[in-house]
Amino acid sequence: MFTATCDYVKDLLPPENFEAAMNDAAGNTLVSKLRGAITTELFQFTPQTLGLDQYSIEHWIGSHPDFEPCDIAPVRHSIFPIFSGGSYAPNDYRGSQAYDFQWALAPRRSSAPDERRLKRWKENKAIEKDAIAYREYHYLAGNLFRWYKLYSKAPPPGSWVWKWFPRGEEWMHGTKRYGSSVVENLSRQWWDEGVPF
Repeated sequence: MFTATCDYVKDLLPPENFEAAMNDAAGNTLVSKLRGAITTELFQFTPQTLGLDQYSIEHWIGSHPDFEPCDIAPVRHSIFPIFSGGSYAPNDYRGSQAYDFQWALAPRRSSAPDERRLKRWKENKAIEKDAIAYREYHYLAGNLFRWYKLYSKAPPPGSWVWKWFPRGEEWMHGTKRYGSSVVENLSRQWWDEGVPF
């Protein structure tokens, strides 16, 4: 679920143009992957993760660099749903149906919550290695590449992305220095490296 202000939504690409724009961005991403500028160590490249064709609409509402996520899930509970017995239930369900939900700007956690898809050890290893942290599609390399391609801009200096993603401060300074060519410039020294894991 999401909620958004009209001011935010009006800045998004029109839905009827978004699929073609995402397909174009995905094509450029694949070329960058072949050149070594971008890696995909954390998740596989799939039409869904790239937002290709019919999957583009899943990316639409959160596609703008001015996106500010929020959540209501309390930090002390792991209440992300799991499928069990034909229905969704909280991970730490103990018979109680009451949780003290608290609205807050997100992200309030240090990482993505879905450990079934991304193992914590793998993410920790990726964060340690500059060759991944500066090239990973699911970190700022891929996001900045896509933001510049779709909206010709990066998030503002006060954005949450600079604190949450690995090497955020370096990326923020890189966007000021290199603009839309920031991914190419910051990742170039690792282009010749193979799979870092």
